[in-house]
Amino acid sequence: MIELAGNLIIRDGKILLLYREDEGHWEVPGGKVEEEESPIDAAVREAREEIGVEVELKKPFYSGEFQKDGQMFLWHGYIADTDGEPEIQEEKFGELEWVDPLELDDMEIAPNLEMVLPALRRIK
Repeated sequence: MIELAGNLIIRDGKILLLYREDEGHWEVPGGKVEEEESPIDAAVREAREEIGVEVELKKPFYSGEFQKDGQMFLWHGYIADTDGEPEIQEEKFGELEWVDPLELDDMEIAPNLEMVLPALRRIK
């Protein structure tokens, strides 16, 4: 099983999403939890690497398993905040957008976000 951690950065009722070119979907900043690293540390590190900002994790949002291409994943999502202005830092991302949660139904989103879509719709 691959363990992942990610950040739900919310500003003015909108969620920060990144479009991942190679996967063809929108996702939140995050990635693999490395050996000897906690999910919390991974979420903070991934935000720094992917969008160039320091995040403050406010609270856990969800931890759960999902399957993609026959592989099992365990995803930890955290509500996070940042004072910085996020900017794409990695080539695998083509776009960065602040998205109203109600627009997610019309978007191709990552499997970990699909499984929590009802909860995402309630984010304010």
